[in-house]
Amino acid sequence: MYVARDRDGDLYLYREQPVKNDKWGTWQAGHNDSHDFYKIDSSLFPEVSLEDEEPTEVELVKKGE
Repeated sequence: MYVARDRDGDLYLYREQPVKNDKWGTWQAGHNDSHDFYKIDSSLFPEVSLEDEEPTEVELVKKGE
């Protein structure tokens, strides 16, 4: 999974590695399928910015109960 921020500061979580669209200031899911990415709380991952060359790879880990 990957996280990337768009020009508006919105943060998205992608199932597959997205592609950066410099013209629009956004990242695009490879298949343009609305189920391949999710908008998440923009306060998360403050180190992620649109200027990043690549999206940030992340791993979901289930918390112990």
